[in-house]
Amino acid sequence: MIDISIDEIGLESVEAFLAATPKQVDAAMASTFIKMARWLTTKSVRELAKHLKLPQKEVRRRLRTFRLARVAGGKGVRVWYGLDPMGMIHLNARQTRQGVSAYGGRFVKGAFIANGRAGAGGPASSNRQVFVREGKARLPIKKVSVELGDEAQTYIEDHLLSGAQFTARFFKVFEHELKWRQTR
Repeated sequence: MIDISIDEIGLESVEAFLAATPKQVDAAMASTFIKMARWLTTKSVRELAKHLKLPQKEVRRRLRTFRLARVAGGKGVRVWYGLDPMGMIHLNARQTRQGVSAYGGRFVKGAFIANGRAGAGGPASSNRQVFVREGKARLPIKKVSVELGDEAQTYIEDHLLSGAQFTARFFKVFEHELKWRQTR
């Protein structure tokens, strides 16, 4: 879980400058959290896909935004990142003579694409996977997946959340929401 802290002194100075009521501040804060979660989701999809060399579609599939909820310090919105290993088949894997190549210049020598076991999703033909043999024998084989966890986690913490861009955007949206609520 990644914690985001916003400078309370900056928030209070914006509130004092605009002479906002507590009700207006609460409503503006709730709206700001929702808009920042949407902004963070969009920014995450673009930048993580570029950094990890993944299709945006696959990154978007692994992102979830949860509704505004009360947390210990007030209100908050959660953005969940699915950072478990991703099956190589999801990266537009293609069989070649030497192995399997996939999106982002990935290549596994000696790998092959085959139908996996039938599961809850239907017949085995719909469960194509990339496998590699563990020895010279026909079996055992193991599924090939791409690790995302550590690299994605450090990128999210270092570039998406800790930068001045996030804080500046937060204050800009908060100020806009507060001004809009005062004109109503």
